[in-house]
Amino acid sequence: MKKPLRILGLETSGTVCGVAHLSLRKLPATYTEALRDGTCVMQEHASEFSRHAEIMYHLLNRVFRLAHSRLDRVHVIAVSLGPGSFTGLRVGLAVAKMFAKFGGVPLVGVPTLEAQAAQAALNGDSSRYLTTLDAKRGEVYAAMYRVTAKTLRRVKGPWVCDPVELAQQLDAGVRLASVLPRASTVAALGAMRFLRGHRDNPDRLVPLYVRRPAATEKLRKGLLKPQPR
Repeated sequence: MKKPLRILGLETSGTVCGVAHLSLRKLPATYTEALRDGTCVMQEHASEFSRHAEIMYHLLNRVFRLAHSRLDRVHVIAVSLGPGSFTGLRVGLAVAKMFAKFGGVPLVGVPTLEAQAAQAALNGDSSRYLTTLDAKRGEVYAAMYRVTAKTLRRVKGPWVCDPVELAQQLDAGVRLASVLPRASTVAALGAMRFLRGHRDNPDRLVPLYVRRPAATEKLRKGLLKPQPR
């Protein structure tokens, strides 16, 4: 490539708000090559979900400054889609959509559980990973992924389930991946999707909640009365 490919990665699905700027000077064959050979500047901050919006812009400014870059030099935005914190996911997706629509930058969504499996596989020795994220209410989000040298493929899930029941179903050779995904991994996975020709429409891209928010569930069960307009 004559000019480096620059990817902005946003990860807001959990308690850590993360922003990464990944610069690639050669086309990678896999996301691991993108992380190994690319130049990455990443900033993260652990906070309450309600503060993600405030913190996001500080992290963006810091990352762009450290990477000697700016939005009009970014070729693609990769954003973590969920499942995860409903509030956090909405913040990350809102920022990504705004940049895509008003900055003219292509947008790519990355499932959070996929980023989690990819993160675990970077230093793992297994070909199968069961990813889990806290879903609150005594449950977890989970999915099964198969990893090879060149591919990362979801084979089961995602589900919302009881963690004890899930643990009882673990097969031999399956590694449990509960580490939180990082913005750099989201950026690398987004780069691979982008290079394969994938683009998401900002007007149609929505979070992968897997289940409805608690307030919506209560409305459906008649436990919460809708507010009058």
